[in-house]
Amino acid sequence: MLKKIHIAVLFAVLISTLPIARINSDFAQAGNYSGSSTYVGGIIWDNTTWTAENSPYIITETVQIPGDVTLTIEPGVLVTKPTYGDMFLVKGTIYAHGTVDKKIIFDGGGNSNFFNMDASNSLTVLDLEYCIFKNGNSFWYSTKSAQWASLSLKHSELYNLLTSSNMYYFRSTGHKIYIEYNKFINSAGFLIGTDFDVYAYIQYNLFNGNVGPVLRIKPTCTGRIIIKYNSFINIQGIALELCISIDQDAAKNYWGTTDKAVIDSIIYDGNDDIRIRGFIGYLPILTEPHPETPTLPIVADFTYNPSTLYAYGTVTFNASTSFGLYSAIANYTWDFGDDNVTTTSSPTVKHTYTTPGSYNVTLTVTDEFGFQNSTVISLTVLEDDVPPITVDNYDGEWRNADFTITLTATDFESGVAETYYRINDGTAKAVSVHGQPLIRTEGANNILEYWSIDNAGNEEAPHNILTNIKLDGTPPTANAGQDRTVTVGENVNFEASATDNIGIASYEWNFGDGTIGTGQTATHTYMKPGTFTVTLTVKDLAGNKGIHAITITVKASQEPLQTWAIGAIIVIVSLITIIIAKVFWKRRNK
Repeated sequence: MLKKIHIAVLFAVLISTLPIARINSDFAQAGNYSGSSTYVGGIIWDNTTWTAENSPYIITETVQIPGDVTLTIEPGVLVTKPTYGDMFLVKGTIYAHGTVDKKIIFDGGGNSNFFNMDASNSLTVLDLEYCIFKNGNSFWYSTKSAQWASLSLKHSELYNLLTSSNMYYFRSTGHKIYIEYNKFINSAGFLIGTDFDVYAYIQYNLFNGNVGPVLRIKPTCTGRIIIKYNSFINIQGIALELCISIDQDAAKNYWGTTDKAVIDSIIYDGNDDIRIRGFIGYLPILTEPHPETPTLPIVADFTYNPSTLYAYGTVTFNASTSFGLYSAIANYTWDFGDDNVTTTSSPTVKHTYTTPGSYNVTLTVTDEFGFQNSTVISLTVLEDDVPPITVDNYDGEWRNADFTITLTATDFESGVAETYYRINDGTAKAVSVHGQPLIRTEGANNILEYWSIDNAGNEEAPHNILTNIKLDGTPPTANAGQDRTVTVGENVNFEASATDNIGIASYEWNFGDGTIGTGQTATHTYMKPGTFTVTLTVKDLAGNKGIHAITITVKASQEPLQTWAIGAIIVIVSLITIIIAKVFWKRRNK
């Protein structure tokens, strides 16, 4: 008659053990439904156990437990009530003991009260350990006096409960109230009243955030309430409210502050209302949470880089993945395992191990309220016996001005400590102090010696020797020839000469008429008369330039006689000759 369902539970799996009663057959009984959940509701008449095997238990109507019946709930069980109302009406006993790893979960679905008491005529017992209560209205909802009730709530967590729990008129001389070692997160508190010799122990609890007062003490309370070793964090409004004329002791609690004005502001007693003749004393104050009190959930986590570590190498530790679920991380304390400990506000820190070996690195994160959590990682540091490697960026070409050669060193173990160099048998210099080597001496035979040392003290050997480093800043001397006069259309020949200490690389001619030429010799024809400046530019192997200019004067050429003019002259001369001949012939014939 039970149905099983395997469901995923988001928060933690809680476990408790409680005696259970048989459900009244006149009401909805637990039975097998499609979907493998166990549905329950109505009166349990016999001692009954809810098992993890048949979990989750879905309450369809309030489960009622008579005075002589025990309901036991095993570790790992999930109990839900998706509809409005009370989960349980208890006159008997609920025994729900989970474990650290298998907690019992009660989910109110945002609608339900968890327990309702009508215990004036019966012995109601709630014995709860390692349980989670979430998304409900009230933990304990009682409209009548619970004179003989007994409550033990320990090592449990209560989240997002909206309504305070009314617990009052406890009169049983053989029973006490224990609310100890619990976490109350953003939840309503308790309204408590006791009588006769009833003790209520509210100790070692964490209250973070609140809906209304965390604890209100009823006007009719004549018993003793022990409020000690609790942590009150993020309290909005009132933490403790006294409604009676008897003084109440609340010493040795942690308030997240030692500022008395702040603590006074979250305590309501005779200092705030003249109708209340009692006062709450809270001195002495705990300056840090009691070690047995639960803390806010904090995740301590870190990584380190590089993954392979060497002595004298720099290790970067990064704890940025650490976080507080309800608080901000305030600082990070690092114990590097080599007798060095440091605390920082930044999640990253650098450290150097000087001795090879194995080390346990412990990170302790502390949140804004002083709560802590720690994690440990073991790492191994190796010995570095490999020297660094250094290279240069010189390409072997000539330079025509002072220039820098860049040296780059790598070391994959402990890292590069320093790079050194020496130019032309000069003094040794460190790159970190003097910068990269600067070549200033002209010539083709400069020498650069360089080497590096790593953090472990390994020196690069043999040293690197770079030879034939070339520097020439002296320009060549250029000669384009003499000034000349030419005529239009004439082929003009140019021949350059130059001197340089390393050699000429190129010749370039600018003929002054918008045209250029290259080479040691060049020929050019000017097509119009005028005066032109011819510029010769020579470059040496280092790129230095030498310039020389000459003037070329171009004149117009003489126009030769045309063929027709020559013919005409010949004809004229011929005619004149004929005429003269005729004249002489006529004279002879007379």
